[in-house]
Amino acid sequence: MTDKRLRAKQIVQLLLVVATLAYAGRALAGQWEEVRAVARNIRLSWGWILLSSALVLCTHASLVQSWRMLLAGWDTTPSFWTSVRIWTVANLGRYLPGKVWSIGALSVLAAREGVSGVAAASAAILGTLLNLGAGFGIVALSGTGVLGAINPWLARVSVAASALFVVGVVLLPRLLPPIVNWIARRRGLSVVNRHISARTLWAATAVNVFSWVGYGLAFAAFSRGVTPQVAGAGVAFITVYTASYLWGYLWLFAPGGIGYREWALIAMLVALGMTAKPDAIILALASRVWITVLELTPGLVSLFFTPASSRVPVHRTD
Repeated sequence: MTDKRLRAKQIVQLLLVVATLAYAGRALAGQWEEVRAVARNIRLSWGWILLSSALVLCTHASLVQSWRMLLAGWDTTPSFWTSVRIWTVANLGRYLPGKVWSIGALSVLAAREGVSGVAAASAAILGTLLNLGAGFGIVALSGTGVLGAINPWLARVSVAASALFVVGVVLLPRLLPPIVNWIARRRGLSVVNRHISARTLWAATAVNVFSWVGYGLAFAAFSRGVTPQVAGAGVAFITVYTASYLWGYLWLFAPGGIGYREWALIAMLVALGMTAKPDAIILALASRVWITVLELTPGLVSLFFTPASSRVPVHRTD
């Protein structure tokens, strides 16, 4: 891509982000007085907020372990803390337009630790696909009744998506090897002789499914600490959080899904009757700050305070 085309693409992305923020700001302005009235009565419950933050960090750790499981399937196993450093630094890339930066960074950083190029790239891409697939699956599986409250059509789509997700997980061990070898040949790399076992793939998928449950329960605890008037069952919080997060992810030009995630979160909270719009706006804005801090802080700590001399060598599995 030429410099001129690259600059033009960056300008378009910037304009789209600005337009998104302007739209979000306009929507907020229409509710500003009500939001201010709600904000004046907020009494933070730090116990619930700390609990929610601990749940998020534990969920991050489970995703790191899921990624290690995938690497182990290709005969490479970095230590857990090395994996934490790689994963958290790469995670900073999700706040750049395009969403692919974190995948590329994960692959490059892992390769610097001695992981093979095919394993690093394949595990990075597969981990992202499993996480997204698990997210859509959890919305489908948990959201049949929740989404049906918004529109019966969504409930039927949810049932179909649930079936598709289960079939995809069952077939994944058969579909993955030829895909990985095709990618290796296209990139001029050696064909992989060892592939991830079905057991490992299903275990990694299960970890990703439960990670969304963890995030949803953390969101419920955070809501309790910031806006206790937002009421709903745990499954509703899981569905709302996961669906809004995925909706923000789909807008590739929006760093971290900013604006779109909050719009979806507010719309679903109100549509499900969990709260009034001013409370939903407060919760959406507060949760944006909360989740951004919890996503960026570990990566920044790893980036700036971990010396290169403390890196742990990669160990081969038997």
